[in-house]
Amino acid sequence: MIPVCVFKRFPTQAEFRMQAITPKLHGLHNVKSPSWHLNLLVYSVSIAALAVGADEPTPVQPPAKAGPYPGSVKIFNGVNFDGWVADPSTWTIVDGAMRGVAGTSRLAYTKTDYGSFRLIFTARMNPVNRDHLGVLFWGDRPQDPAKPKIDNAGWIQFMPPHGAMWDYHPPKHRNLPHETLAPGSKDFTQWTTTELLCNLEKGTMRAAVEGVEIVRYSHAFPTERTDPEKRIIAGPIGMFRHGSGASEYKDIYLEVNPSDDQLRTVR
Repeated sequence: MIPVCVFKRFPTQAEFRMQAITPKLHGLHNVKSPSWHLNLLVYSVSIAALAVGADEPTPVQPPAKAGPYPGSVKIFNGVNFDGWVADPSTWTIVDGAMRGVAGTSRLAYTKTDYGSFRLIFTARMNPVNRDHLGVLFWGDRPQDPAKPKIDNAGWIQFMPPHGAMWDYHPPKHRNLPHETLAPGSKDFTQWTTTELLCNLEKGTMRAAVEGVEIVRYSHAFPTERTDPEKRIIAGPIGMFRHGSGASEYKDIYLEVNPSDDQLRTVR
């Protein structure tokens, strides 16, 4: 006669817990309280929940993928304008880049205000049409997304890749004197990566394009926050659509209140 082995399955964690609850449930039949029906319902729901979820493993969230620039986060996802104000008369998304052309809006800008920050982005003109790129900061928040106010709104503008600067303080916008450390490219058709390191308290900006620091700027009135002709303030960051060309911006990363004054992209 061949012996037969019988294997007994051990109870699961949920079954152990259900066994602990079941005697209490049976005891409810002996309770004469009018509320025993309610107690029975509560225990039944508890048993059902245990049976469904007790043995399921706790999901483990994968670690956040580190960005290419330590301390910076991507603020434009290349899919939609979450976190941005971008009027559809001008701004669309093409191949992961925000594209500004024609329409009534000259600026796509962040919904959050920033004072001291590191901004890294890639941009080009496509087509150029005798136009240029630009990033604006330290100005007033626009009230009308379809026609954001730029003139006399206190903006500082940096223009990559060539490195020009412009001042939009009243009474009239004008060229902004700055220190040029190296010549920037004038080929606006190529994708180039720009890094701005801005310190509101000091009123300074450093700019690098394609791994070379090309411009430094120091505001004449770094602590002024009220006089509209002199002040700099925390405000939105705006990507500029200047004239008849098409401006494209992508891979936009931001670090708020940078921990050091090193340019991440400079080789």
